[in-house]
Amino acid sequence: MSVISAALLCALAEFVCFGGDWLLGQNMADQPIVVGPLVGLLLGDLQTGLILGASLEALFIGAVNVGGAISLNPSFGTVLSVAFVILGGGDSKTAIALAVPLGLLGGMLEIGMNIVCAFFGNAWDKAAAEGNERRIVGLHYGVWFFKYFVISAVVFISVLIGVEPVSMFIKSLPKFVENGLAVTGGLLPAVGFAMLLSMIWSKKLAVFYLLGFVLVSYMKLPLIAVGSVGLVFAVVFALYDKEILDAKKHSSGGSIGSGTQESEEEDFLS
Repeated sequence: MSVISAALLCALAEFVCFGGDWLLGQNMADQPIVVGPLVGLLLGDLQTGLILGASLEALFIGAVNVGGAISLNPSFGTVLSVAFVILGGGDSKTAIALAVPLGLLGGMLEIGMNIVCAFFGNAWDKAAAEGNERRIVGLHYGVWFFKYFVISAVVFISVLIGVEPVSMFIKSLPKFVENGLAVTGGLLPAVGFAMLLSMIWSKKLAVFYLLGFVLVSYMKLPLIAVGSVGLVFAVVFALYDKEILDAKKHSSGGSIGSGTQESEEEDFLS
């Protein structure tokens, strides 16, 4: 496969995953666990794409962009990291270490494109004032295509001109720097989970965290087994909550007041 073809496929993966995520109501297609395997499949190395996608998902899982506050772009960093490993023969742990600065660059690019797209606001206001629905729809899809086409074009250029220099740079690194990047790459997924835990941590969840730690560290269970145990707990608690809800409905004559519903929603979201 030529570098141009590979760059086009990487740009296509970025456009489909990142652009498709926002076009179809944020279906999480821009997450590394989706982007990595797709890039690996397109470049002819699905196994590497699966491994890196899962590793980078652990890294970026705690990175949440809210509104206009964009910290980094997981899809941008994933596409380039997977491409550099597959095309340049790099190490997977080094690719994980590179994913963070690449994701930050992708976040800066996304902010820049949001600023550019904001200039179309007056056109939207004018079309709305005129009641021109066709123009509003055209602007919606046109600006969407423009934004994600530009970001995908940057991915294309980065892969086209960057694979060989990055590969040469990594191969020329001293052994201690390479080992340092490998260690850093191994630690970064833990940082991603720590960011996630900092947002959802509570005393009720602490016991499950301790259980998972014991199962992995002392009982040496594989992650699939630990996930299965977690699934069992989730089903048990879901059924238990359903029984409580059914009992409340029965005791209240088949209906629940709005105050009770609001309380249950708050408990669910808290």
